Amino acid sequence: MSSDSKESTQGVKQNQSPETDDTSSATDTPETQPLSITLPDGSENVADAIVTHREMLADPHEHGLATDEDISHLSKAMETFSDRLDKTTQQYDETQSQTDELQNLVEQQQQQINELQSVVISLADILGTEAEWTTFNDTEEA
Repeated sequence: MSSDSKESTQGVKQNQSPETDDTSSATDTPETQPLSITLPDGSENVADAIVTHREMLADPHEHGLATDEDISHLSKAMETFSDRLDKTTQQYDETQSQTDELQNLVEQQQQQINELQSVVISLADILGTEAEWTTFNDTEEA
C-alpha cells in the first residue's frame, strides 16, 4: 500500500507544473522548490558533468581557465596596482589639500585687494579725483 501512495504522490507532483500550479506563492520555502542545476555543454547527466569538470581542472589552460601560474601572476599584478593606487590616492589627497590652501590664500588676498581699492576710492573722492584699476583680465585684453 505504501508503494501505491508513493506512485500516486509522484503522479500528482508530475502533473503539477509551475504554469498550472495556482497555489504556489512567494511564501514557498526552498524545501518545496525543486532544485535545478544546469549542466555544462556536452553533458547529458551529472556523471558526464563531473567528468568534464575533472578534465577541465586537469588541464585548465586548454579549457580557457586560469592556471596557478596565471593566478599568481595576476595576484602580483593586483598587489602592484593596489600599491600604485594607494600612492596615487595619497598624492591626490596631498595635492587637493595644497590646492585648497592656495584657494583660501587667493580668496583672502582678493578680499584685501577689494578693501584697499575701497580705501583708495574713498581717498580719491576726498581729494576730488578718480582712480583707475588695471586687473589681470584688463592686461590680458590689451
